[in-house]
Amino acid sequence: MKYVFALFLTLVLLSGSAIPVFASEPDPVAPEPTAEGPCELESIPEMAFQSEVGPNKVYFPQTGHHLGNDFLDYWRNNGGIFRFGYPLTEEITEDGRTVQYFERAVFEHHPDNAAEWRILLRRLGADQTSHRRGEQPFQRVSASDDTNTRFFEPTGHRLSHGFKTYWEQNGGLRIFGYPITEEFTENDRTVQYFERARFEWHPEHRGTPYEILLGHLGRQAARDTGVDTSPVDRISGVDNYHPNLWYTPAPPPPAPAPPAVQAPAGAPTHLAKWIQVDLTNQRVRAWEYNRVVFTSTAATGRPAVPTLTGTFRTYMHLRYGNMAGWTPDRGSYSLTNVPYIMYYDRGYAIHGTYWHQNFGTPQSAGCVNLPTANAGWIYNWAPVGTTVYVHGRTPGT
Repeated sequence: MKYVFALFLTLVLLSGSAIPVFASEPDPVAPEPTAEGPCELESIPEMAFQSEVGPNKVYFPQTGHHLGNDFLDYWRNNGGIFRFGYPLTEEITEDGRTVQYFERAVFEHHPDNAAEWRILLRRLGADQTSHRRGEQPFQRVSASDDTNTRFFEPTGHRLSHGFKTYWEQNGGLRIFGYPITEEFTENDRTVQYFERARFEWHPEHRGTPYEILLGHLGRQAARDTGVDTSPVDRISGVDNYHPNLWYTPAPPPPAPAPPAVQAPAGAPTHLAKWIQVDLTNQRVRAWEYNRVVFTSTAATGRPAVPTLTGTFRTYMHLRYGNMAGWTPDRGSYSLTNVPYIMYYDRGYAIHGTYWHQNFGTPQSAGCVNLPTANAGWIYNWAPVGTTVYVHGRTPGT
């Protein structure tokens, strides 16, 4: 783990105070290396910034298409079937951009945009009505805001009552864009066009999620452009979509009562929280002043790549991270979704471990390996900036 944020390290060294947990930041930036360490932090998976976990690709037998990765996250987080309908195509490339057609929208991937604008809906409302701008509902009006109405000067149109509430509560400008018409009747239904959508009022579904729906502009766009909407076979191992595929991980079990133990000489027992890494006995202990509150077996660095002794402070906590590196005794390695990472010295970290169960024996490339549940307990207990006291001698050295 040799990749470190220079900014994080600077804050810790200069201020001496705790810094915010990195995984809670809204727009993460890939860390840059500042010093050597045992492992390279290759990347931070998207799941590191999500409270739920689940598949990154699903299949919809209703239309015979898959939905995955960023498009799946956007679809789930912004209304799913109610708002966008089912996928009509796989991800495809149009004019050099990755897109996917849905019944009520077309998703576009804009990788260079800020995170909240990376997935955008195509401007189907504007595109499909470009020939109708002379019609009365598309003409600008003069108005102002009042209790039930919001006026948008950029397009010269009002948003009122149920459509206003739906727009404001379901993504607003970021999802739908500005209104480009007034409310009017089209095919015996009250509608309003926006840059990226058409709102339809369905009074027969009053009081349900179906009372206001987006029109099937995505299906119309698929017909107009002639894209292939033929079903494809489900990829082996991909689940059919169901909302219950995603879940919030349960918190780790309560810590067992640790046995009484004396703090080692030189330990920072004046601190309210500190972590002891005992190399000699391959143990990690969580302390509150001079009282142990949690203990776990550990697997520290092998003799060829030992865990270094000293007093440190954690400077970056990650719920998940992808790690890779090289050691002189075992060569290169690469590990995905390493859980509960707490960096404390350059690229050295305490973290959960799923790829071996050899706890109690030096096993790592220099980091401190813990059983995943135990790492989770300490991760949730220790804020960024917690002191880590590493002492003793690695068995076999």
